[in-house]
Amino acid sequence: MPRRHSDSQEFSRFIEADSVGAKPIERRISANAEERAALAERFELRKIDRLEAEFSLRRAGNGVIHVKGRVQGDVVQSCVVTLEPVAARIDEEFAADFAAEAKGQAAEEEIDFDAADPPEAIRNGHIDLGELAAEHLSLALDPYPRAPGARLPQGSEPAEPEERPVNPFSILKK
Repeated sequence: MPRRHSDSQEFSRFIEADSVGAKPIERRISANAEERAALAERFELRKIDRLEAEFSLRRAGNGVIHVKGRVQGDVVQSCVVTLEPVAARIDEEFAADFAAEAKGQAAEEEIDFDAADPPEAIRNGHIDLGELAAEHLSLALDPYPRAPGARLPQGSEPAEPEERPVNPFSILKK
């Protein structure tokens, strides 16, 4: 798969949307050392030792391209208590839909929160599988990694309230 230059992404692997048909297409990608270092900086990780992803793409109805994927990686985060390195293995499956942007579509449309997630936009006729893998890697990271045995200093843990706070609406019950 050819690599195209992208100014905004550290890890880009494009596939032409027109190459995806009803029969599934399989792709495997992996990030090189330079890309892993740039992603580690972006996600505030100590390092990313491995980042790989597998994809299955197929065209569904209405011009939508359905992507199933699995991202795997080995990362090192910093403990939120001690700042010691914390190694983690990432193995996440995900799915996403892509569709061409409608002509004349407003950049800031009204959001319908009851509707299903709308498909992501296909940009310039391509889907960036590298960025999709990077996004799902970031979603799989532990937001509060702790080294084994790491504890907050005595007295800094939130204390359990001894008695319930007074509910300001309790007077209405009377």
